[in-house]
Amino acid sequence: MAQYSLLVKNNSPNSGSICVYTTSPDTQKIQQDLRSLAWFTKPANPNGQVRFTWDLKFSFAWAESGVLVPGVFFDAGEIIDADPADAGKNKAYFDKQNDAYLFGDPSQATSPSEGALAITTSKVIPSHLASVGVGINGKAALAVNATPNYQFTFIPKIQYWLAFGSFKAGVVLDLNSMVRNICEIKFPAGVYGLQVTLQEDNTWSPVTPA
Repeated sequence: MAQYSLLVKNNSPNSGSICVYTTSPDTQKIQQDLRSLAWFTKPANPNGQVRFTWDLKFSFAWAESGVLVPGVFFDAGEIIDADPADAGKNKAYFDKQNDAYLFGDPSQATSPSEGALAITTSKVIPSHLASVGVGINGKAALAVNATPNYQFTFIPKIQYWLAFGSFKAGVVLDLNSMVRNICEIKFPAGVYGLQVTLQEDNTWSPVTPA
């Protein structure tokens, strides 16, 4: 599996956190309450640079988060491997036993459509007290509020974005307030290493191969 690499240089006069987050427009059409989490974050001082590396290995995750609103921390209680191309790993069953959440018997989960990932919730899951989602490279990236007796479907077509400011990994982002000074990171076919610079005027340079 190819490893992706993103080098980010901070040529601005400010210190802050560089945040990589993801969106999934196809999933958003199905799960309108889909939330993006601060996936990777690293601090960067002026004239510094940071590098992010990852592979496109998916996982399922859940958290006892309460309602997912901006600022809430998705503290994953469990992360298990997921693979949209593997019928044995493309689904999970979110359950509650002995007053604790868990991923239970996957045979009780409903299989998703081809190429998708799905989490089925049991009838004992309370509404909006926990959340479920998908992770990439072992870190939760996208999540939704959990409700009982439901199948949450995720389409693993990911868009990557970059932001600079004050961020903590795992926190639900307020994308409506982040419409300025964000940068979409697109990997061309066959290219796995990119670089970008936060410039002196706090705008992003064009993304180029590293």
